[in-house]
Amino acid sequence: MRSHSLVAGEDVHVKTLGRDPSEVPAARRFVRGVLAGRPAAGDAELLACELVTNAVMHADDGGQVRLVVAAGGEGVHVEVADDGTAVPAWREPAAGAESGRGFQLVNEIATRWGFLRDQAGTCCWFDLDDSQTL
Repeated sequence: MRSHSLVAGEDVHVKTLGRDPSEVPAARRFVRGVLAGRPAAGDAELLACELVTNAVMHADDGGQVRLVVAAGGEGVHVEVADDGTAVPAWREPAAGAESGRGFQLVNEIATRWGFLRDQAGTCCWFDLDDSQTL
């Protein structure tokens, strides 16, 4: 499942992760390594880890998570796909809660974002423009 068409010159990297919280640091290292030196690298790392954590925690019946990082031109595109049946949901966390802000962060930082859902699973994605990073 891809959320966008490949653009000429795009450098695409894929990593398959198990659906286990211990995989989140591996996702972080993967994004950091792929995007080293790009202005959007830090934001991409943060947002990708939020989406991988969501997939690991909420795709109850899924077995794996696929992380795609595409870099080219003026920005990056990241996809986190799982093979579970859960549908992503925005929620307002309680004051002082230590979780529940992943989509809020994605919404605040990403240039564009969204998700796709089909029989194969769910793909959450975001784009960041290198020229507009925080």
